Amino acid sequence: MGELAAALAHEIKQPIAAAAANAGACLGFLEGERPDILEAREAASGTIGCARRAAEIIDHVRSLFKKGFPQREPVDVNELIREIALLLKNDIRRNSVTVRLELAENLPEIAGDRVQLEQVLMNLMLNAIESMHDARGDLTITSQSTDDGHLSISVSDTGVGIPADKIDHIFDTFFTTKPQGTGMGLAISRSIVESHGGRLWATSNSERGSTFQFTLPHKV
Repeated sequence: MGELAAALAHEIKQPIAAAAANAGACLGFLEGERPDILEAREAASGTIGCARRAAEIIDHVRSLFKKGFPQREPVDVNELIREIALLLKNDIRRNSVTVRLELAENLPEIAGDRVQLEQVLMNLMLNAIESMHDARGDLTITSQSTDDGHLSISVSDTGVGIPADKIDHIFDTFFTTKPQGTGMGLAISRSIVESHGGRLWATSNSERGSTFQFTLPHKV
């Protein structure tokens, strides 16, 4: 119960914060001397979308802890990476991060749970961005096909890196190196990847920062 509560709190924080921002913007557009109805409508629509995403996350995290099978649908991983990068553009700008997408062309689709895979990418990319807070660092996301029938996705940063004595524990439930962390993001991400028949691991970069890499089979 503790793990489930912490997981839900961690995963729905982002869409709830976005919904609140959209709702605030909507009020701002309506309260001016000349209300901007079009902008207010778009902000209200964004609020609805974020609320729906929060509800989807609750359902999907609950099914994950019930050890149920993920909902399968064709997923274009490159498209997913681009969507999450766009969704996190404010975080990227606020932390002065430079993003590089090195995505192989013509990758095969995978059969996966789109919402859960979005959670994995968002967790990994947010962690990378936060590790480079005000450091004007580089975030590189790559995708490629492997010889053994898998897709390989990596998220690499030039942040503070992972202490050598912590790298074996970062995927443990409730373990965190961040003052305000819940210790759930990486644990959830590994569970999702493994439920898709893949693997998630982390390494320290030779110069600076760390790289998180995961694989997903073309067909599961």
